[in-house]
Amino acid sequence: TPVVDLAGIPQDGRLLGAAGADVTLIEWADPQCPACRVYTDEFFPAVVDEYVRPGTVNTEFRGFPFIGGDSVDGYRYLLAAGEQDRLWNLQEALYRHQGGENDGWITDDLIRELAADIEGLHVEQLFSDAEREDIVAEAEGAASAAQAAGILGTPTLQIAIGDDEPYVINIRDVDQLRAALD
Repeated sequence: TPVVDLAGIPQDGRLLGAAGADVTLIEWADPQCPACRVYTDEFFPAVVDEYVRPGTVNTEFRGFPFIGGDSVDGYRYLLAAGEQDRLWNLQEALYRHQGGENDGWITDDLIRELAADIEGLHVEQLFSDAEREDIVAEAEGAASAAQAAGILGTPTLQIAIGDDEPYVINIRDVDQLRAALD
């Protein structure tokens, strides 16, 4: 069962929520990262219910697939799901089924199973898009792009207000995240 209900919330590629929100919460994550799973399980539902659904904050996913090959493969599928505006649904599903680091848990069978349960996500299109040259290149270059942006690990959260440069926030609990977003 998904940890958060995303029904009715607009998605546009990597963006979840109202495009015109004044505040964007940027999440740098790796599909294999255990701490990213904790963020999704324990923090993300509050972000969605209290900020994204009402339209005051949107959230943007940026991949930092540094743990290994499964990370890059998982990010390819996330980017491909973003082509159908279902990145956030697949991201949450991957964390619910997360295996051990670099043990080969991101398989075609798992992706097919998860994707089939996501309304509006066309499985064959997902697999086709995940093999597109531009998506493969982006996924393979994402770790270098994150490092070039000064991102040191995952999950890293940044806040961008309007068109201002995003800044990193350090939080330990949901209340600190609420304070940062408020």
